[in-house]
Amino acid sequence: MIPDMTRRAAELLSTPDAIDTRGPIDGVLPVRGPVRKAAPVTTSGITPVRVNGAPLCIALVGSSGAGVSAVAAKLAAHRPDIAWLDTSDSTSLAVMPCLLASDGVIVVMSATQGLASHICDLWESVAHLPTTLVVTHLDEPRADLDECAAIVRRVMGFDVLIPYLPIHDDNNQIAGFLDVLGDVIHVQELDGVHDLPTDDEHRALSEGSRDDVIDLLVAESADDDVVASLLAGDGVETSRLQSWLQAGIRAARIHVVLGCALDTARGDIGLDVIASSVSHATPAWSDHEAPVLMTLAGDPTTPLDQTGTSVAFVLGNDERGTIVRVLAGTLEDGQDMVAITDGDARPYVVTMVEGGTAFAGDLAHITPELAAGVTLSDPAYPVTVVSGGPHLG
Repeated sequence: MIPDMTRRAAELLSTPDAIDTRGPIDGVLPVRGPVRKAAPVTTSGITPVRVNGAPLCIALVGSSGAGVSAVAAKLAAHRPDIAWLDTSDSTSLAVMPCLLASDGVIVVMSATQGLASHICDLWESVAHLPTTLVVTHLDEPRADLDECAAIVRRVMGFDVLIPYLPIHDDNNQIAGFLDVLGDVIHVQELDGVHDLPTDDEHRALSEGSRDDVIDLLVAESADDDVVASLLAGDGVETSRLQSWLQAGIRAARIHVVLGCALDTARGDIGLDVIASSVSHATPAWSDHEAPVLMTLAGDPTTPLDQTGTSVAFVLGNDERGTIVRVLAGTLEDGQDMVAITDGDARPYVVTMVEGGTAFAGDLAHITPELAAGVTLSDPAYPVTVVSGGPHLG
């Protein structure tokens, strides 16, 4: 399906591939030519945003008291494209561009300290992205994962699920997590994680949590047949429940709360569950889907790294100005571009807030202000971003 922005532009067409760049007509550069029916193609060559030399795919934020640096370091062994964004100065100025450029977010919270207000503000700004809340310090006496989830529901207003419940040993020390959907206990030992089947006692203790998870997932599925089956006393296959859970997380309709206890006598408890859940929610950078670009005539473009033109995408705005991600070419002060939205290509002169030149893979602040979702493109070869992940349309 051709998106509205491309369809609307196509209605203006009268001659093939002719782009009138002689000047604006009522502020709009019309594109004229016949309607094309070419299907979009996925372009190649997108350059990743890099934080400390690593590609940014998942942004990790949290208060220092939550042990955020330790979580980041340990998860990096599983996902090298997780970037810890230091929020210790309690400001979003440096962090916001990277958050908006990420494909997913991990928010780290201490079970004994709660959520800091500036972390709540950051989280709210990227609520459209797949987000996992990691609760640390579950080995502390006062730790309560249910209470942490209740805080998130109360403060953020999100639907949150706890798909894994903490399990304690005979000494009342945390030993692992029970998968409420899979009826499996992941027990951490010095030689690694051991998966054990649940018994009747565990199933009885987790029944309420399992029912809560199933109720929300069935609502997420919006499947009348499943609802009728449940009302008739029949169950739902675990594989279907897990599929709905992953789909809800990827679409940012469901946020999961996952606990952990790091550097205990047993090792890092819960880290394997977190790494697995995050990977299901957010594909690795190596599997990243490049953005789909089209000309305003509705034609697929050549691969992004072969266009030889400058293309940038507007991620949003903050106190400094409009945040853009440079997808191809360069962006510099005084550069003539066109800002493309809803099928209109309007002249735009770039002002770099921080000065200098931004290259492919860079984030930059520019003015005048533009709305999120606008594509900035070279007037000689205007293209628009059609799709490409949660942060690119």
